[in-house]
Amino acid sequence: MYSSTSYTNIMKLEKALLFNPPVGLYQRGEDRCQAEVDGGSATSLRPPNDLGYIASMLRQIGVTPFIADYPAQKKLWSHFENDLKTIQPDFLVMSITTPTIKDDMKAFSIAKTLNPNIFTIAKGAHFFTCNKEDLKETVYDVMDAAIIGEAETIINNLILAKRQESDLNKVKGILFKNHTGQIIQTEPEPFWTNLDKIPFPARDLMKNHLYTRPDTSKPQATIQTSRGCPSQCIFCLSPLISGMKLRERSVGNVVAELEECANKYHIRNFFFRADTFTLNKKSVIELCKEIIDRKLDITWVANSRVNTIDEERLIWMKKAGCWLVAFGIESGNDEIQKQIKKGTTQTQAREAVKLCKKLGIKTYGFYLIGFPWETREMIMDTLNLAKELSCNFSEIHIAIPYEGTEFYEIARDLGILEASAIGHNYFSNPAIGTLHVTKDELIEMRKKALKSLYMNPRYIANTLIHIRSLEEVKNYTRYGVRLL
Repeated sequence: MYSSTSYTNIMKLEKALLFNPPVGLYQRGEDRCQAEVDGGSATSLRPPNDLGYIASMLRQIGVTPFIADYPAQKKLWSHFENDLKTIQPDFLVMSITTPTIKDDMKAFSIAKTLNPNIFTIAKGAHFFTCNKEDLKETVYDVMDAAIIGEAETIINNLILAKRQESDLNKVKGILFKNHTGQIIQTEPEPFWTNLDKIPFPARDLMKNHLYTRPDTSKPQATIQTSRGCPSQCIFCLSPLISGMKLRERSVGNVVAELEECANKYHIRNFFFRADTFTLNKKSVIELCKEIIDRKLDITWVANSRVNTIDEERLIWMKKAGCWLVAFGIESGNDEIQKQIKKGTTQTQAREAVKLCKKLGIKTYGFYLIGFPWETREMIMDTLNLAKELSCNFSEIHIAIPYEGTEFYEIARDLGILEASAIGHNYFSNPAIGTLHVTKDELIEMRKKALKSLYMNPRYIANTLIHIRSLEEVKNYTRYGVRLL
């Protein structure tokens, strides 16, 4: 770790603009999905916690951070350029996604034109797995470094190295182009072992009112409760992004952040972000009990596997304010579930959704189609399961062969990896099909399935009965229009 002493004597390199570029609404940062926000029926735009964490860390080394989420604020490239002129940052830190990376890099091009000496840093799931040569001309000409790992420590070390004019080869967890034009990847930075040591995101720099519950439009904050997932799903980037070992924050640390959000920012709605929130039953129940004991009066949602949930967990979650659980159900064909190493079954999915309905907790089912071995019949198994479960919200995505996953290797070896994921919104418009189903057939099957789920008279009637706000009406209407 680089020394952070005597930073008060540094007259330059003081300001950093941390931002999401004005290139569509996507789940950015080190998000395993990198999904387009408008693509989901109950998808809510999440606050840029990744940038918030970095901002809090930068303050510790004397850098003044600014956060701008241009898509969320409906701001354009002209606003970004104006901010560069007004703030005159020494560093830029941008969250990118694989589908948008080429468009995202326009930000660095603009910045370098205005100030050739500005130091540009990119971060995002893409860099954990990318072929270093793929984007040599279009990216590395304007990007000075990319982060590969948990950015909170790496970016501080990178900026301190720049201040001290140290060799960037000594900074762990980065990609950069050296003076000869060679792309260098340094050795990995170890994962955080104690997540309690990471300061809370700098929410004072965020436009918190922009990030809301889709059904009420009340502010909703994201709370990261843990990192890491021991599951082996062949399509998921989580093992690369956060490792396969579960690393949990203490209950006290999580609740302290909840209290700060409620007392300082007047936020009482939360998304508990974790690769699998319900993985550790003991931790889930302890957290719920603490929320109840402190009378926090909050509402929240979380994600879960269908085999890491039971009635006891759900009862405590409901008492503590949980109103929705999102399940990664994936396939409705058990053979496909085995091939993608999901480790769950249709029976477990049915039981999990049934328990939630029994306790009055809403459900959000996520399904994946388009794996290499899938036939039309296998895909129909998934679509039929989605209809049978009839979750309050459902999303059917087309599986993405992200580089670095086992799925990518399989698709490549089978000869069906026809294009890079770069520049493609794979979730609804894939670049490939399966061994048995064409790309166009996948798109059509997905579209018809979503229509049949959401335009079903029984579903519409049941939904209307439970709608409690105008915002819910607007949300369903927006999604219905997109399905037409």
